Amino acid sequence: MYVFKQNLVATENYSIKCPYSMTAEFIVVHNTANDATAENEVAYMIGNKNQVSFHYAVDDQEVVQGVPINRNTWHAGDGNGEGNRKGISIEICYSKSGGTRFDQAEKNAAHFIATLLRERGWSIEKVKKHQDFSNKYCPHRTLDKGWNGFIQMIKSYLNDIPVISSQGFKVGEKVRVKESATQYATGQALAWFVKGSIYEVTKVAGDKLLLSDIISWVWIDDVEKVSANTVIPKSYPFLVEIICDELNIRQKADFNSKVVGTVKRGEVYTITKEENGLGKLKSGVGYISMNPNYIKKK
Repeated sequence: MYVFKQNLVATENYSIKCPYSMTAEFIVVHNTANDATAENEVAYMIGNKNQVSFHYAVDDQEVVQGVPINRNTWHAGDGNGEGNRKGISIEICYSKSGGTRFDQAEKNAAHFIATLLRERGWSIEKVKKHQDFSNKYCPHRTLDKGWNGFIQMIKSYLNDIPVISSQGFKVGEKVRVKESATQYATGQALAWFVKGSIYEVTKVAGDKLLLSDIISWVWIDDVEKVSANTVIPKSYPFLVEIICDELNIRQKADFNSKVVGTVKRGEVYTITKEENGLGKLKSGVGYISMNPNYIKKK
């Protein structure tokens, strides 16, 4: 029916596009009000400096993700309200001209939304309109055709989608990444700090899992289930070397936190703990990114 792709916003643009961590509570449906493809919608969104963003765009052939679903997006027009801070935002393409391309995009969006509902154990009441948060007439063409008809389409797809993956993994469970894992499902080398760590499953797609705090997919064979209260200790402190020209020091363990200084290539620092993808400097001055593109463990 459609191909799923990712073209994720760069982490250095999180402060503009998705500054807050998020635990999603519902889905918000939009129409794009133009005729660009999903790929082009996402490319434009992640490539500009406007404080406008969304998680997914859906057209007649593809679902393209632009922002991780554990980050907020600016889409609902309600400032720091629930829409922007708690909603998974989905843009349906080709709504300006409508026609068969839009009809198929809408069907794809309904199926994709049904998949998200199944994966999270959510009911149809979790599907909301942009209009619910800012009184904007959006999703305009879907509303013109009839919102209830779109909801019924989602319900029809729900009957065909299993609640859990074929290997028994489901959203909300905790898993530990095996020490033997070497690559993300995308083919990139697995970051050293991911191995042995516990994450919550946020999405299931065939033989892949999307884990909390990781902006890439892992293979099911590279994880193992753990009980909800299991804690895998890490060895602290440890040393890291800076391998980029300059890296910001954040005041708090938040990529949107105030920059209080920088570290430079070749310098070595002691990390005493990790939180939200950042490591706390032993000096207490702040936190630096643990992205393996910027640091390496000594």
